[in-house]
Amino acid sequence: MALTLAIDQSTQGTKVLLVRPDGTIAYKTTKKHRQIISDQGWISHDLDEIEANLKVLTTQALSQLQGETLTGVAISNQRETAAAWTRSTGKPLDLAIVWQDNRAIDLVDALCNHPAFKTIKQTTGLALSPYFSAAKWAWLIQHNEAVEKAQQLGDLCLGTMDSWLVFKLTHGVAFKTEPSNACRTQLMKLTTGSWDDKLCQAFGIHQESLPQICDSNAQFGFTDLFGALPTPIPIISILGDSQAALFAEHCLQAGQYKITFGTGSSIMVNTGTKLIQAPNLNTSIAWRRNGQTTYVLEGNVNYSGALITWLKDHLHLFDSPTDTDTMAQAANPRDTTMLIPAFSGMAAPYNRPHLKAAFLGMTMLTGANEIVRAGLDAVVYQITDIINLLATYSPKMVPVAHVDGGMIANHYLMQRLADLTQQTVAVSGIQELSGVGAALNGGKDHFSPLPIPNQYQPKISVESSVNQINRWTSQIKQLA
Repeated sequence: MALTLAIDQSTQGTKVLLVRPDGTIAYKTTKKHRQIISDQGWISHDLDEIEANLKVLTTQALSQLQGETLTGVAISNQRETAAAWTRSTGKPLDLAIVWQDNRAIDLVDALCNHPAFKTIKQTTGLALSPYFSAAKWAWLIQHNEAVEKAQQLGDLCLGTMDSWLVFKLTHGVAFKTEPSNACRTQLMKLTTGSWDDKLCQAFGIHQESLPQICDSNAQFGFTDLFGALPTPIPIISILGDSQAALFAEHCLQAGQYKITFGTGSSIMVNTGTKLIQAPNLNTSIAWRRNGQTTYVLEGNVNYSGALITWLKDHLHLFDSPTDTDTMAQAANPRDTTMLIPAFSGMAAPYNRPHLKAAFLGMTMLTGANEIVRAGLDAVVYQITDIINLLATYSPKMVPVAHVDGGMIANHYLMQRLADLTQQTVAVSGIQELSGVGAALNGGKDHFSPLPIPNQYQPKISVESSVNQINRWTSQIKQLA
């Protein structure tokens, strides 16, 4: 049987999958990498560590082949994370700045009155923000002499994680990306799928430092998987992790949408060939396959799985994330504790980048169960607000939430999502949809939907849902 080796380079770690043509997983192996957090709260990843982990994982995956053949490599990746390395040696010039990191906020504040940014939302679909790659690269150029020097010498590569992986997998031969990642840099024109000269200049980025933008199902080069294969195989697909999950969920028609529960959450609706601009939402490219572009509207929650990790590692409320399900269901139903997870501000639809995190409504009876429930509820409240906002701009939005990611096994969370959204929640049978979606993107143009083994239906009234959402919103508005 022919298999695709899918690399899912997520925020928390690296996953390598062997994927069958029907999207089922023959083998999976995972290795976490460090979340390097500075005293200022900056979040970084070590590119050398990620490369070393990938070498270990690909070796493990290849050892599982039993007569099957690998036909290609597919990549899905955390988006917006910004890397810088030298073209001549391939060595990183600094730690990669993770998408959650907002160290460039002062830089962005200083640029907001620049003429080039008056139409940045219209051009890129993204409001000027430190979360996107361009501001992070600009920060590196301004604060790291080696990065600035490499750019002046024409020896600088600035890329998102997909470009870094392609560069390393091809031994520096290929330096490429595709639209689902390039559109999240805040440097790409949505209408043309090409880099924007004026924006590059405004951010102080030389366009020669950026990768070539290809179709999402293009041939990105050949790899021997770090010397493990006697004959190189093609890299046949790249998609940003959220878009890859949308593809795997078979949300291929306008109005279909999905929610990915990862470190953060992406709520993304397919708008087809129609490019829709909306305040407080991001317009992006889902994929460009065989020259045809599909667009999406998207809202993002910065802390989903990361919020549960914080409750575990910093507050020490439980030993395993799986404990949160039973803890939340055991919480006192009369407790009013709310958690506002503004660890890096609050993104759409609140747009409060300077807001700080807070617990509200606690009493002396509030304990670990109630705090955990408040954390899970915070994730659902944010997602519900984004869904409601998406529905006002995306006509005929299908009232079925396709969900995927590591948190979908949490029954409390899924039922809470159905209750607050008043929609059917269709739970994917595969947690690793981003890697699977990237693999399917590199295959046939038509494929069957993956099975949906579980669905949740609302168990509370519309009135109760609205009242709870209104209380959440009012609490955020009251914070300074």
